[in-house]
Parts: sequence; structure tokens; C-alpha cells
Amino acid sequence: MGRTVGNGNGTPAGPGALAGRLATLPRQDALRLLVDAVRAQVAAVLAHGSPDSVELERPFNQLGFDSLTAVELRNRLNADTGLRLPPTLVFDHPTVNALATYLAGVLTPAPPSAEDTLRGALEQIDDLLLNANGEGDAVRARLVPILQGALTKLGAAQADAGDVMDKIDSASDEEIFALIDNEL
Repeated sequence: MGRTVGNGNGTPAGPGALAGRLATLPRQDALRLLVDAVRAQVAAVLAHGSPDSVELERPFNQLGFDSLTAVELRNRLNADTGLRLPPTLVFDHPTVNALATYLAGVLTPAPPSAEDTLRGALEQIDDLLLNANGEGDAVRARLVPILQGALTKLGAAQADAGDVMDKIDSASDEEIFALIDNEL
């Protein structure tokens, strides 16, 4: 009979079960869950009666880890997270907190920046306009005031029509054609 890997609270878990639970949590809660999971696995590997007996900032080598127990912990965490972690994991991240923080960085990456979020939204708008089935102009007419309002809120002044005309009048033929190519 094979050994069932637990998820730290006594219930069996399949490969990557922990990663699935982390995806639904805010980053701080995910880190707390990872600390508890790592602590429970450390206690299991070292045959401690309770995860509470494992100190969060005490180095693994002082807790009694050697290369064999380090590999066993790594294998258990591989099963819990669905990751393929390096054999040197406990040496690279020598405490429960350090290891949980590392795993949080891998399993719960930081949210995208405001710039990346905006770029993604603009790409979705481009796709929407391309697939508007003849309604592109109507959709564009509804979106432009929204985007102009957002620019105004962010502090970008609307270009004066006279300034735009001056720029067009002073542009070379190549600049005009490049502008047209870029817009199409």
C-alpha cells in the first residue's frame, strides 16, 4: 500500500492540492497557509508529535535535518505543491519562514502592475474592435469618452485641436505615412 501525503491538517491531498487552495487566497493568507503546511511537513519528517513544536525561525540543521530528511521534506513539498523543487531546498531556504516565503513567491506571484493591467485591457479592446462585426465604429464611439475621462482623471491633458493640426502640417510625408501605417 502506498503512502498518502497529507496536506498538513490530516486530510489526504493529491499532487498540487496545496497550490490549488493557495490560488483562492489573498497573498498574506496564502503565506500563513504555507507556513502551516511547511511546519506540518517538517514535524512529520522529523517525527515530532505536533507542528507547534517546530520553531519557525530555527534553522533546519539545528532542528535535526540531514541530507536524507531534507530530500524527504522536499519530496513531500513537491507532492503538496505540484512543483519540482531542488534537492538543496532546505539549505537554500534554511528556516520554516524562509522556505514558506520562497514557496509563496513561486506559488502566489505578485499581482500584475497597473501598467500591465492597462496593457491587457487595451489588448482586449483591440480584440473586441477587430471582432465587432461591423459595429466597431459604434463601440469605438462609446469607448472614446470613457478613455478620455480616464486620461483626464490621471492628469493627462487633452490635446488642443490646434496643436494637432500644427503637428500634422509640419510633418513630413514619411512621418504621415508612418502614422497611418501604425494606426492601421
